[in-house]
Parts: sequence; C-alpha cells; structure tokens
Amino acid sequence: MNQLLALFRLDLRLFFQDRRSLVLLFLVPIGIASFMGTLTSNLGKPSDRGGIGLIVVDQDRSDLSAGLVSALGKDANFQVLETNETVARQWVLSGRRPVALVVPEGFGANALFGLFNTNRKPVITVLFDPSRSMERQMVEGLLVPKVFQALAENALTVESLRSLVREGVARIEATPPDPSWDQTTVRKLMDQTDTWLAEQTNSRPFQREGSTSAAEGEIGLPLPYTTRVEALVKGEAAYNAYAHSFAGMGVQFVLMAMIDLAVGLLRDRESGVFRRLRSLPLSRTTLLAGKAVAWAAIALISLVGCFAFAMLVFGVRVQGSWVGFVGVLLATSFLASTLGLALAAVGRTPAGTRGFAIGFILLMVMVGGAWFPSFVFPKWLQTVSLAVPTRWAMDGLNAMTWRGLGWEAALPSMGVLLAFSALFAAITWKWFKWEA
Repeated sequence: MNQLLALFRLDLRLFFQDRRSLVLLFLVPIGIASFMGTLTSNLGKPSDRGGIGLIVVDQDRSDLSAGLVSALGKDANFQVLETNETVARQWVLSGRRPVALVVPEGFGANALFGLFNTNRKPVITVLFDPSRSMERQMVEGLLVPKVFQALAENALTVESLRSLVREGVARIEATPPDPSWDQTTVRKLMDQTDTWLAEQTNSRPFQREGSTSAAEGEIGLPLPYTTRVEALVKGEAAYNAYAHSFAGMGVQFVLMAMIDLAVGLLRDRESGVFRRLRSLPLSRTTLLAGKAVAWAAIALISLVGCFAFAMLVFGVRVQGSWVGFVGVLLATSFLASTLGLALAAVGRTPAGTRGFAIGFILLMVMVGGAWFPSFVFPKWLQTVSLAVPTRWAMDGLNAMTWRGLGWEAALPSMGVLLAFSALFAAITWKWFKWEA
C-alpha cells in the first residue's frame, strides 16, 4: 500500500511540475469552451456582434428616403454605411459587408401610393453575400417597420393623403361600370374625405392618437414597396459551403501535421543525429532552410489533396484566379513549415513542443475562422482575428474559390502570410540550437 501511495504522489508531483502539460490539460479546454460559448451565446443577436454591416445607397435623396436611412442607422441591429452603388457592390462582393440596400429614385414620390397601387410600388434592391443569407433575411424583415416608420414621420401629411384620395377618384373614373359594387357611393365617400382633409391644416403630419411610432401595428397593411434580391458573386461563381469547410480543415490539419514534424526534428537532435551532421560541411541555416522547403512541400501536397477531393466529390471550384489560388496555397504552405520550425525552436524538447504547439495552433485556427466563419464572431474578435495568419489564409482561399475574385484579391492574403512566414523564420534562426 505504501508503495502504491508513493507512486501516486510521484506521478502527481511530476505532472504538476510540467507546466506545458498543465496548459494542455486546463487552459486549452477552458479557452476552447470560452470561445465556443462566446459564439453560441451571440447567435441570433447581431447587435452583440456590433450589428449587421449594412450598406445603404440612397438614389432618391427625398425626405422619405432620408428618413428611412436615419431609422436604419438608429437601430442597434445595424451598422449603417451610406455610399454609392459601385462601392456597395464591391464591398459585398469581396465579403467586407454582408448586405446592401439600394433605395431607387422615385421612392419618396411613390411609396405611399404603392400601398394601394401595385404599379407604383418602388423596388428596393437587396444585394447580399450568398454565404450570409441569414443576415439578408434579417435585414429584409427589419426593413418593413423601418419603411412604415419613415412613411409616418415624413410622408403621411394631409396633402399627401389628399393626393392619395384624388388618385383613388381618378382610378374609379377610369374603371368601367361594375354592377358588383356601387361606384357612385364610393366616389361620394372619397369626395367627402377629400373635403374633410382640405379643412385640416395643410402639410400637418398625420399620426393616429395614442401612437408614437408607425412601426407598431402597421405590418398588416400592404407593403408600400417590393424588393429585388441579388446574390453577388463574380461571373458564373456560386456559393459552396464545402469550399470554406475544406479550406478551414485543410489549413488546420496542415498546421497540426507540423507538430509531428517539429517533434521528430527535436528527437533527431536528442538522438545525436545533429552531432553527426555537424561533422559535414553543413551550416545550421542550410539545415533549417532545407527543412522549411521540405515541410512546405508536404503541406502543399496535403492542401492540394484536400481540395482535389472537395472538387471531385462536392463540386468545389476555383471560380476566381488559378494563379491567385496557387499563390495562396504556396504562401499557406510556407507559413505552416516556418511555424513548425518556430515551435520546435521555442518548445526546445519534444514533450514541451507538443503541449505548447497544440494549444497555440488550436487558438490560431479558432480565431482565424477555420472552424466558423469570422462574421459570426463578436465585433472585437473580428478585429483581433486580423492579427492571426489563418484568417488571411481563409479569406484568400474563399476569394479564389466560391467568391470568384481576380488574382489581385489574393495579394493581401499572400503578403500577410509571407510576412508571418518571415517572422517565424527569424524566430527559428535566433532560437534553434544544434544541441538540446
């Protein structure tokens, strides 16, 4: 019994003396659980993620359209940016904003009459990123009360109501006689309504008593507008969810594979392989450069195989530039290889490197959007993710696959990935030693 207790105490003492094991056992699961909880607690709450990034293009420039833009801007569910249609299309196409609304010319003159005359309903164009259909649906739903609110505050005047009545009278006069309803009585009622309105103060805003907002109780009315929905992709491109998932998992497991390579490198050093290599005319820089190139080739083969399967089985296509796609793959491969070497240099021992590297890489792939698209993150985390290289790898691969963008869209991702590769290479060169 005493021997059993002694062994028990010994193993516990050794375990708690290994700080990297403690990190792997406690901090990593706590970090992942916190990350997942942060995401799932904000599902369906765009205001907690800083609001939906909504672009509004006001082509009408009327009091009504200005009131609509103001109502949207005051809603905590939106982060409204007002610009022109060209910029709006570019931003939605590139994924910088999920939805854009184009308010057409004539919106202010026709929206009120569109309640009762389908021929005068203005058409609001909804441009959206096809990977973010949920946010598009939310924008369309919240647009309805905002339009009614703008109507109540800017269009429902005595004079506008008189114009609406007069248009109804004109439509009755243009309608052939119909025995199923008494046109004369309806015409008389509308004339009396026009007379009563004429006695009111001209241009006085119309509000129902006891109501402070037209958005309440108005949804049962016919809509004063229609929408035209347009998913923005380049050319014949179409959204494919497998493109993102294979990019994310491909990047993650390429980085995870570097852990085994780094651990193997350190084991070779401990076994004396490096001492034998030093007897050769081989510098430390040449050794590390050779490892970096070889590991990058392994990472590239893995990524190519991953995407080849996605293309054959799930119809993933490079809808953009093949040159840009290959460039992002190469930059991601060198990022993986230099990261693996840097982890070996910092970890120093096989056990230490494995424990530290697993937590570090999991953090990178989570924050970088490999598990979940970065747009579901809270606003602060979306900003933080820009400092993580995996975010740029994901953006570059998405741009070249389902977004269908040109090679120039891959340049920012390639530049950031290569800059991180240079940083990891510098860390390796400074910290990696011939001897353990």
